[in-house]
Formats: sequence, C-alpha cells, structure tokens
Amino acid sequence: KFKEAGLFSALFEEEYGGLGMGLMASIVLSEEIAYGCLGVGTAFLATKLGALPIEVGGTPEQKKKWLPDLASGDKICAFGLTEPNAGSDVPALRTTAVKKGSSYILNGTKQWISGAGQANFYTVFAMTNKERGTRGISCFIVEKDTPGFSFGKKEDKLGIRCSETRQLIFEDCEVPAENLVGGTENVGFLHGLKTLNLSRPAVAASAVGLGQ
Repeated sequence: KFKEAGLFSALFEEEYGGLGMGLMASIVLSEEIAYGCLGVGTAFLATKLGALPIEVGGTPEQKKKWLPDLASGDKICAFGLTEPNAGSDVPALRTTAVKKGSSYILNGTKQWISGAGQANFYTVFAMTNKERGTRGISCFIVEKDTPGFSFGKKEDKLGIRCSETRQLIFEDCEVPAENLVGGTENVGFLHGLKTLNLSRPAVAASAVGLGQ
C-alpha cells in the first residue's frame, strides 16, 4: 500500500527518484502512521534507517545503484548495528570484516534488527581494525541471498509485530569490496552516528503518534 501511494518516495531525494521532501516529511509521516499502527510505521521507516548510511556516506555510484529501488518501493532495506553484547556500547562490536582479495569476509551476529528477513539488503557495521575501537568500524551493504548470511528465529514480541525482528548471522559471508560504504575502511562509526542523529526525530514523532 505504501508503494502504491508513493509514500516511500517522500523519504528520498529527487536525484534518486524521490520527492526531495527532506527530514520533515519522515517526521510527519512517522507521527501519522504510528497514530494508526506503530508496527506498520516501524516496518515503513526501517527502510529509511537502513538507507541512511548510504545517503550520508556512500559513493555516488553506490547511491545510484541502491537508492532508486528504495524510493520506488521495489525494495526495502534494514540497519544492522546492535549485537547481543553491543547495543549503545558500539566499541564492543564483535562482528568482523576481513579483507580477502576483492572481497570482505564477515563473521558475527546482529541482534534486534527491525525488518530482518523481510528486507532485500542490509547496511551492516563490522570491525575492520579491532585495535582502533570506534575508529576501526566499517559499514557494508549485504544482500539478502548472500551465501553465509542467514537469519535467526522471529522474535515473539509484545507489540510492533508488523515489523519482524530477528538476528542477522554472518558465517564466512563474502561481500564484494564495492559494497564497502564510501569505499573507505574505518569510517563506519561516523556513518552510524549521522544515521542515528537523523533518525531520532522520526522515533520521537512515532511516540507522539502512538500516544495520540
């Protein structure tokens, strides 16, 4: 229904097939959709959250490749940062990405991922240099059907059931180097901070809609 109504396009810039309505559009939409159903609103906005690392840090080529399908609603994506032992404590990330030729090998687990199993691709944060802490984190675009990438069981939640929540599991998952967001290692933490800063107003707006 969101696709038919063209609502996904409101979340993206005109250059990538969107309406270029900016942050305020996501805030207004978040409030109004959550007024009807927070679960539906979460499922809808999970795509914007997953897209933001590409928007704020991706190369021009990455933006042209991945964003138009999101703006049209043909595909959805999700954001993979939280882990079983690393929520707000981002330096505690254990998921790793090791360079191997023209690819990176990902190993680790992400927890509480909204849209997991439903999304077509994911922006995933992993350590490329453990010794540097937050300065050693990189972000990768991982497609759903990539070998070595699987999902945990669907969480049985108290609410927000329209948006599935699962683990992301990486076991020697090989990702092309061209899917390194921005094409540069160890700047993923910056992409993550910008993403969270831009997404928080919509979370607050959703709470307002739910309260109403």
